[in-house]
Parts: sequence; C-alpha cells; structure tokens
Amino acid sequence: MEANSYQSQPVSQPPLYDLIILGASGFTGKYVVKEALKFLNVPSSPLKSLALAGRNPTKLAQTLKWASHPDHPPPIPILTADTTDPASLHHLCSQSKLILNCVGPFRLLGEPVVAACAETGCDYLDICGEPEFMERMEVKYHEKAMETGSLVVSACGFDSVPAELGWMFNSRHWVGPAAPNQIEAYLSLESEKRIVGNFGTYESAVLGVANVEQLVELRRSRPKRARPAIPGPFPTKGPMIDHQKEIGLWAVKLPSADSVVVRRTLTTLTENPRGLPGLNESPEQIEKRDAFWSTVKPAHFGVKLGSKTLLGVFRFIAVGMFIGLLGRNAIGRWLLLKFPSFFSLGWFRKKGPSDDEVRSASFKMWFVGRGFSDMNVSQDKKKPDMEIITRVVGPEIGYLTTPIILVQCARILLSHRDNLPKGGVFPPGIVFGPTDLQEQLEQNGISFDLISKKSILA
Repeated sequence: MEANSYQSQPVSQPPLYDLIILGASGFTGKYVVKEALKFLNVPSSPLKSLALAGRNPTKLAQTLKWASHPDHPPPIPILTADTTDPASLHHLCSQSKLILNCVGPFRLLGEPVVAACAETGCDYLDICGEPEFMERMEVKYHEKAMETGSLVVSACGFDSVPAELGWMFNSRHWVGPAAPNQIEAYLSLESEKRIVGNFGTYESAVLGVANVEQLVELRRSRPKRARPAIPGPFPTKGPMIDHQKEIGLWAVKLPSADSVVVRRTLTTLTENPRGLPGLNESPEQIEKRDAFWSTVKPAHFGVKLGSKTLLGVFRFIAVGMFIGLLGRNAIGRWLLLKFPSFFSLGWFRKKGPSDDEVRSASFKMWFVGRGFSDMNVSQDKKKPDMEIITRVVGPEIGYLTTPIILVQCARILLSHRDNLPKGGVFPPGIVFGPTDLQEQLEQNGISFDLISKKSILA
C-alpha cells in the first residue's frame, strides 16, 4: 500500500478496532493473542474487535491458528506494519483505540511505535522491562501525548505490574499511625521441570548493561523531581547475600526495571498526592481515587532474586557477572547473544521454553515491609519495630503472567477510559493503581495474600 493512501482516511473516522496487537507472531506476542482471544466478544468484556499486525502476514496467520487451537481461527484481520516504516505505523494507529506493543528489544524497535501513538492520539501499552527506553520515551513524548490524548504506559507485563501492585498491597496494610520505611521484594522462580526464560528478557538485560551510561546521562539532563517523604532513616545496605528465614530464601540484589518503575510511580504520586485526574471522571470516581491513594504510604523499595539454596544464589551471581562484564562492549554482547544457554548457565535459550516447561513454571514474589508502628515517633527510632509480609503468586512469568497482565490492563483501559488520565507517558502503578486491576488479576490466576503482620525488636 502506498504512503498516500495512509493519509486518505478522514480524520474524524472512528477507529475500526478496539485494539491491535503489534508483534503478534513473536515468542510473547503469540501468547498475548491466545490470552486476548479468551475475552473477544464475551458479554462482560469491552473487547469487541481486534487485529493482529506485524511484518509477516504468513507468520501472523500461523500465530492465529496456534492461538485458536483446537477451535477454528476467528475472522480477525491481519495487518502489515513495520517499525522501520513510520507511515505504516501511523496508519495502524489511525485504525485502533489501543496498540499493544510486543515488538522488542524496545531500545532498538520501540520508539517509532510510541512516536506514532503520541502523534495520532492512540493509546499504547507494552511489556517493556528496559529502564532507559521508558525514561527516554517519557522525556521525548510526554508533552505530545498529553496534547493529543495518547496514554502511553510501558511495563504492563511481569515487568513491572506485580512489583507495582505488590508494594501498594503491602503499603496499604500499614494502617493508622503505622508506616513502612522499606519494602523489599524477593522473587522466587519455581518449576516442576527446568526453568527456561524468555530470550527477549535476556536480550533486554544484555542491552540494558550497554545502555547504563546513556541512562545516567539522561537522568543528569533532567530537572530534579520531588522525592517522597519516608519516615525513619535510610535503610542500611546490608550483606551481598541475604538470608530471609521467614520466607525460606537466600537472595541477592536484582538490578531490575521494577525498582526504577516503582520509584517513578512514587515520584509522580509525590507530585500528585491524590493521583492523576481522569479524562472525564464522575464525582464518585474522584472520591474513590482520593480514598485509594490516601491509603498508600511510600517506602524505600528494592528487588532481590531468591533461591531456596545458597548454590542457586551463586548461579545468579555468576550469570550477573557474565552479563555485567561482557555486556559493556560490542564483542562481549555478540558472545552473550550468540550463546545465551552457555552464558546464562542454561536459563535462557533462543528457541525459548517448550509448552510443557511454560505450564510447569510459576513465580512467588514476597514483599517484606519493615517500618514503624507509630510514624509520629518514628523519627526518634533508629530501627523499625514492625514487619508486614505479603505475597504475589502467579504462573510462568514471560508467557503466561505477562499476557494475563497486558490483556487485563487493556480491558480496564477500554472499559474505563474516562477514569484514566487524558494522556501522557506514565508507569503502570500511577495509572492502574486505583482501578480494579488487582481484582481482575486475582480472577485470572494471580493471587495477592497477607502472610504475616508482627512486631519486631527495634
């Protein structure tokens, strides 16, 4: 199709589709299609029309057939679009209320899609876990997206919704004068078979190391933003390897996107204590939003990767050293990406996990909150005197949990668009925190539980 025909559609024409899944034939994309089909034309679902988009129509048709099995594929349009062709992306955005972007690595392929959405006013969700990309998109496109009414939200998968909703869930258990000082997340990946990760996640980690300097420069170039007021002293660094007897894990710090995303939400909340106003909220919804955010208390946040054995933690450290050392130069990155199974000690491979390996895997994310039983006297105390442990549990992170979360975020956006911000580039917590996203996830296999609440020796 010629570029001229992209511009021939009337501007006022309503979108043809509720959403378009871009990159639908990729490893994660095909599972997103499978999850979305569960809610297509279901009476309680706002999803009445969708299309698949990508570079290769044949692969997209095969994806639709795989995702529909054992049923016949529904008559879903297949559209051709390429992230290197801005005209095709603009045309795509003009046809849909919402784009779900599954095309990674986002550092290399994501910006043209965000740009097209921000320019056309189309809403955008993705499954990115790359901090530099997310922060760069906020810098470059936030103002334009606010102007056009495009709501751009990255990290709407396992990165970083369990962390966002998980710390809020823990925080909201600190009632009355009690307040958290620190909430640490401990991630445990479990499987009846061997654990095999998404190659895209591994690739993002490798490219993230390559991008560290750009991220530092980007942050230095931005104005200082508000910091949340957290009671008590700044937490001590602690040992390199942490043994949490309460939850049965050995753990090491994980330099993940989750910590960055949670901090962005906390910063936005500090600047907007009542949350972000919706496009066209009712008085009842404004009251509901105010009530929700009044129960969320800020805390220092970090993530650690946990194992039931000390040997497992040493494996984490070894893989982290490989990526950290080799990811700094082009030859090292080539080696890491050419031989992922070797350098990840078998955790990642290019072809990804089998369907059986996906079905047998799960995750537990423990949130250990420590703080003060009375925040009014916390400044005089050097150590917390109260501990609250909560937990988020769900299926395999890359191919099951991520599609579940992305599709539920899309359903909420389509159902309650008037209650969400008009436009702008935001992390998921500040947008979806006051919605019923947690309840929707609980209905789709992801649980949130209070494990314990107790006093500790100060």
